[in-house]
Amino acid sequence: MAQKDVVYQEAGCYRFDPRGGRPYLVGGKCRRCGYAAFPARAVCPVCIDRESMEEVSLGSRGTVDTFSVLRAGAPGFEAPYVVAYVLMPAGGRVFSLITGCEPSEGSLEIGTEVELVIEKIREDEQGNEVRGYKFRPVGAGERGAGPR
Repeated sequence: MAQKDVVYQEAGCYRFDPRGGRPYLVGGKCRRCGYAAFPARAVCPVCIDRESMEEVSLGSRGTVDTFSVLRAGAPGFEAPYVVAYVLMPAGGRVFSLITGCEPSEGSLEIGTEVELVIEKIREDEQGNEVRGYKFRPVGAGERGAGPR
């Protein structure tokens, strides 16, 4: 049996802290108006300044702004699963899969504190494991906390 590869999806959107290995999101912040974007952008969408966006850490924790349980999965994703918009304290709003909770009504609430994890998202056409960022409710466990 051939060994499968691990592919990291959207690897430019996150990094690992060299001191502890915890992942954090990388976004952009406008020096002129203060707008924070995820993912990082070359031009500020608010003040349209092409020279003011700088790369910043958005952190590794946020709060659920809104969420949905999807019962019909996108290709390559097994339904049901939870997606959410997560507000980051350093700014920015991130659309993400949610792990560590049941994909059912009442399993997550708006305002829940969540933490960033890097986990298996899906398998590609060759059967390789594709990993990327997700969020999980704080205290939901330690699996997927760093690179594997």
